[in-house]
Amino acid sequence: MALKKNQIIIVVSILILIIVATFIATSLSVDKSAKFYEVKKEKFEAVLNCKGEINGLNATLIRAPKILGDRDLRLWSMKILNLAQDGKNVKKGDFIIQLDASRVMSGMREEQQKLEKATADLNNAKIDSTVALTEMREDIKNAVLDLEYNKIDLEQSVYESPAYQRKSQMTYQKAENSIAKKSRDYKLEQNKLKMKVLRTEESVEKSNVRIEKFQKAMKAARITAPEDGIVIFGKSWDGKKHSKDANISTYEFAPPIATLPDMSKIVSEVFVKEIDIAKIKVGDSVRVSFDALEETIIMGSIKNIARIGENHKDFDMKVFKVLIHLDESNDGLKPSMTSNNDIVLANYDSAIFVPMITVFRENGTKYIYLKTKDGAKKQIITTGIDNDEFVIVTKGISEGDLVLLEPPIEKEAMAEN
Repeated sequence: MALKKNQIIIVVSILILIIVATFIATSLSVDKSAKFYEVKKEKFEAVLNCKGEINGLNATLIRAPKILGDRDLRLWSMKILNLAQDGKNVKKGDFIIQLDASRVMSGMREEQQKLEKATADLNNAKIDSTVALTEMREDIKNAVLDLEYNKIDLEQSVYESPAYQRKSQMTYQKAENSIAKKSRDYKLEQNKLKMKVLRTEESVEKSNVRIEKFQKAMKAARITAPEDGIVIFGKSWDGKKHSKDANISTYEFAPPIATLPDMSKIVSEVFVKEIDIAKIKVGDSVRVSFDALEETIIMGSIKNIARIGENHKDFDMKVFKVLIHLDESNDGLKPSMTSNNDIVLANYDSAIFVPMITVFRENGTKYIYLKTKDGAKKQIITTGIDNDEFVIVTKGISEGDLVLLEPPIEKEAMAEN
């Protein structure tokens, strides 16, 4: 019995030691080596950074010549044999792109063969018409002579018997009917042969027109600059930039083959994720810098935000196209140059803010850990706008407070407001 009582005493002692040790551990102050952020009231700027591409506000579009998209030629697309260097300065009339005209040549040869056949058919139709109608006219002339002969016979029949007179009358009538029929047949054959000749003439004319179109298409396969500028080649339907051996669409509404941008007025085209699009608005100020010009910064503003989102190969969610107009140009800026666009969401002369990494969330409530002389204190806060690194705190802390950059291990000792 005494042994059992001793065992109970030992177990109770161990439990008391564990509780005391736990109390001591949880009552320790925050490690002196813990890092913290001192809250200050300073100027604060919230920006949304977006990569973009600059170009001229206005540009001359270079499209496939209309003749190449003529449905009568049925080209649909053409291969690029050669093209000028992308970004090259060109003068009006300078070479831009050479398209493969082999299909144009083969189409023209086929049409020339059709023309030769149609021309031969036309000549034959005219000869056949002349021969057939000449024979019919001769036949009508002979029928008229027969009628005259029968008329004389009819006039002389008055001296013959009534039966002979009747026979002469019938023969004359039959000759008159024959002439009428031959005249009708002549008119019908004449119209038939005329339509045949007209159809053949139309085939000849159609072939001539197509050959003329093919000839124009041959010349149009070599595309030149319509004016001075920097040539920037466009992209096909699949988003790939035009290059040698690629195919371009000759469809009327296909994307332009190239552009000659006017860089006196510049825009920066960016794509903003759908989760951020509500943060920006038309008129927002933008600070634009460039990878190629490290010390150049130009201010601009948002002029247009797309109403409909779109899929983009560089993003895993829908994006909205945003156009930023730059306030000025620069001689060093070139078309399609990469731009860094800091869209200014908010700008405060004086605000209290903390690093984003110091803010924690629990059941929809935001809080931080303040460093105090007794340890650390869990402090509920109300936040405002952020800039991806810092967030404004509108309620819960004051200037001079020390905010832990990492949560303390001794959370059980934290007091809450």
